[in-house]
Amino acid sequence: MQKLTFKKIIRQLHLILGLASGLVVVVVAITGAMYAFEEEGRDLFQHEFYHVKQAGATRLPFKQLTDTLKAHYPKFKVTSIRFKENTDAAIIFYSKKEFAVSIDPYTAGIIGEQNLKTDFFSVVLTIHTHLMLGELGGTIIKVNVLIFFIMCISGLILWWPRQRRFFKQATTINFKTQNWKRLNWDLHSVLGFYALLILMIISLTGMFFIYDSVKNTAAFLTGHAPVKKEKKPKVDPGLQKRFNIDKAYLYMAFNYPGAIEVNITPAAAKTDAIRVLMRYPYTIARRQNAIYFNPYNGAVIKADLYKNNTAYDNVAASNYTLHTGRVNIIGIGSKIIYFLSGLIAASLPITGFLMWLGKQKKQRPKKLAYAERA
Repeated sequence: MQKLTFKKIIRQLHLILGLASGLVVVVVAITGAMYAFEEEGRDLFQHEFYHVKQAGATRLPFKQLTDTLKAHYPKFKVTSIRFKENTDAAIIFYSKKEFAVSIDPYTAGIIGEQNLKTDFFSVVLTIHTHLMLGELGGTIIKVNVLIFFIMCISGLILWWPRQRRFFKQATTINFKTQNWKRLNWDLHSVLGFYALLILMIISLTGMFFIYDSVKNTAAFLTGHAPVKKEKKPKVDPGLQKRFNIDKAYLYMAFNYPGAIEVNITPAAAKTDAIRVLMRYPYTIARRQNAIYFNPYNGAVIKADLYKNNTAYDNVAASNYTLHTGRVNIIGIGSKIIYFLSGLIAASLPITGFLMWLGKQKKQRPKKLAYAERA
């Protein structure tokens, strides 16, 4: 009797949360599934923006590329410079106003420009994280991630067969049935079960992004104190900047070689440091080094090196990988798994709503018959 009561409570909780968050889950799941192939999508549909037509012998200095950029876009304020360490990779300059310009590092020619506010994958990401509603959308997503995690747990409880002999039935979809309600139930229950592990990982990593309590729990489990967000290091302004991003990049390339991606943040203000972040081949935990330089004398102000990572740091460095399915050790297979799991997640509110709607229609005639008798 207690088990039945417990399952009724869980079923009611699952129903209420599902009806409340269903539409958001559909939107977030579909955009998440699409974003799983963001790298491949950009390489396929925006190939010319990220690649040069012909690679040269040596890349031109960033100073020359920046001068070219300023000549074509006088009001362009560079906030970051990103590129991959491939010979055919273009250098992408980003501005604070969500605008990007691609430059050929061998000829200093402008390849193209991109408005990130209308860029397809940027829009998909904004919908996924904020529903295109700004802070309000971010709050809705924050609540929805927690709800989705509870839905995963309650769904597993409801799916769990009472006896071992029913496990085969609980893991099989009967496509031969003529009863659409039964098929709909199987699509909801069985597909939800098969995607559960990935959906649990996605929801947990999503909460890690959002909730400090989840970060604190990870820090407790790893035995390391939570990492506090530090402000960007500042420098004392000197008379003249003698250390530029070219020298900073060469320092990093010489002392920490083997990078596959580079992200450079120039010193925008007089007290800002130059930051060079280099990312290296990895499987799950991102391996990256970030060093902050004094633009006046070239001194290293701060160095965040992956070799010094604690267990908590490795958990944090794995979070994005596990959330997006970019597990390099599996290759494209991990993205396919995440893509299919995202589609299943999007289908669950739909099949769940159909189940609820079917029950409502079934109960309505009984209520009408009772009213007629009365």
